[in-house]
Amino acid sequence: MAKKLEIPHTDRKTGLVVIAHADDITLFCGATVLKLVDAGWNLEVVRVTDDAWDSWGDDELATKNKNQKEFERALTKLGISKAHEFSYPTDRLGDVSEVEIRNRIVKVIRKVKPYLIVTFDPDCIRYEDNVDHRMVGIATTEACWTAGFDKHPDGKVDQLRAHLPIERWYIGRTVLEVTHEIEIAPYKERLLDAVSEHKTMLINMVAQLEVKSKFLGYELPELRNTVAKDPKCFAELIYQNRRVENLRIIDGGEIHQLIERYGKPL
Repeated sequence: MAKKLEIPHTDRKTGLVVIAHADDITLFCGATVLKLVDAGWNLEVVRVTDDAWDSWGDDELATKNKNQKEFERALTKLGISKAHEFSYPTDRLGDVSEVEIRNRIVKVIRKVKPYLIVTFDPDCIRYEDNVDHRMVGIATTEACWTAGFDKHPDGKVDQLRAHLPIERWYIGRTVLEVTHEIEIAPYKERLLDAVSEHKTMLINMVAQLEVKSKFLGYELPELRNTVAKDPKCFAELIYQNRRVENLRIIDGGEIHQLIERYGKPL
């Protein structure tokens, strides 16, 4: 049975969300993010790709610019003020070294010093057809380990002080094993407002659906026109059957037990 998501009791209220694409944060963990922000947490985001292909009918430069502006507006609605942009070409992370991505995430982890990390579940390959998502999950998970070594990422000691996140919160289309869930309903209106900021990406989603429909002998003009005029209508359609966000959480129980037994205040 999945537990109800509870916010950790700590005075280190800093989190880092590592995603592949601009709309990942709203579509996969928007309610979770809002719950943390409402509890006074400071969240920063790493976006690994540039989303230059996530549009329909625009060239790459226009797509990047539109998605960047829409991403920033969505983050504002979620209460997040800082994003770290890696700007790798979208939908091509399979061509990039996982170690390279990992090393860049290590540096952000050491600067931000998050108590918890939110990212894609690295173990749900069976359920995830987006290689960018898989790469981000794998690289981030390894970064949560290598950030604690003084010689990572390039063998030099004390580049930035080592830091290890206490908890890892995994998200995805289907996480490997659901340990926690959060009801979407209390956050739904704010979440839909944030999702609807991604107008360019939502139009692209509809275009992909129409590719399938046309093959079967149909088109979707009403849906196409609706999302162009009012993206929130399509956001509502996406969320009409979603009741909860599911997470797999690796908590910090072990370190808290050791501190309780052996710890001395600094």
